Amino acid sequence: MKAPDTSWPCSISKAAAAELSTPPESPTSTFAMRRFNRRATTCQAPISGFWNWKIGHPEAQGLPPTVSNSARSPLSGCAILIAAVLMLVFLIGFSIWTPLRQADEIEKFTQDKPSPVPSESIEQREDDAKALVERLETFRSQLSDDKTEARIELSADDLNLAVALFEQLEQLRGAFHVREIADEVLKIDICYQLNGRPRLTKEDEEGFVTSDPRYLVGELIATPQLGKRELALRVEDLNVEDAEVAEGFMGHFSTLRIFEQSMQDPAVGPPMAKLTRAEIDGDKLVLARIPGEAVPETVSDEEFREGGGKIAIFLGAAMLVFLILAGTLLFVGYKAQLRKIAEESDTKSGSTDA
Repeated sequence: MKAPDTSWPCSISKAAAAELSTPPESPTSTFAMRRFNRRATTCQAPISGFWNWKIGHPEAQGLPPTVSNSARSPLSGCAILIAAVLMLVFLIGFSIWTPLRQADEIEKFTQDKPSPVPSESIEQREDDAKALVERLETFRSQLSDDKTEARIELSADDLNLAVALFEQLEQLRGAFHVREIADEVLKIDICYQLNGRPRLTKEDEEGFVTSDPRYLVGELIATPQLGKRELALRVEDLNVEDAEVAEGFMGHFSTLRIFEQSMQDPAVGPPMAKLTRAEIDGDKLVLARIPGEAVPETVSDEEFREGGGKIAIFLGAAMLVFLILAGTLLFVGYKAQLRKIAEESDTKSGSTDA
């Protein structure tokens, strides 16, 4: 496109232009002033249009044509959104894959039908039950006096009778039976219900996703573990016939909190909170409170949540990677925007100088 001649944009003489540049000092009539204004407007319109055209077209100034940043990089504005969507898809996929993988491992050492363990019957053992209740009441009375040493010894038969007798241990019936106390451990037969493979609910089921139960049937090797306000069992080993328990599952099953649901029970919680010792002595489980001896603080949450902690660490690492990636993209986009603003500023400055 050929630029217009800029030597003199109006088709009038220089004398006339000089006349137009200064209004009459003493116009003799309104007609003279109107004539001046009309002639000036007629001449200035081409000048204004020319300069507007020249400023809006850098090629008329000898400059290269500008190219927008979006034309150079069409995905620059969507990079962060794409990264966020990919990370979201990854997290959703991981949350679906993890329970399915765990279900595959659990099915290797569990069964789909329960095999209840033996349970004590108190119908023919009223005298034994009465004697056990009296011993436990005496022990609880001793615990109420902080200056008196309190101690009770419980055999495997006492523990099984307590499961059958007390409502606080009702959830253990048919699932927990102490077979023997020996070699400083408790050997316990268990039949524990676990959650199986996730699936969609059927018409007569509530919710959207559920699972069919699986049953862990085997021998539990445990030692007593005492924490503040709670007596638990530390799982040393888990033996399942014709199967090997996955190491990852043992991380979840490292602590068996048999009194977790009875912590707020006034007959169980307060006396248990005063215990300072829980140990094996021969074939007996010994519970004691020694005056002046410190009460253990807590059952180790690290041990109890070891398996879940690994998953949390992995998810946290994934989120950290996402934040670093998003921050990098934001920084790159910010630098590109600053560069674009600087280029536009330089272009405008060149246009003004021209």
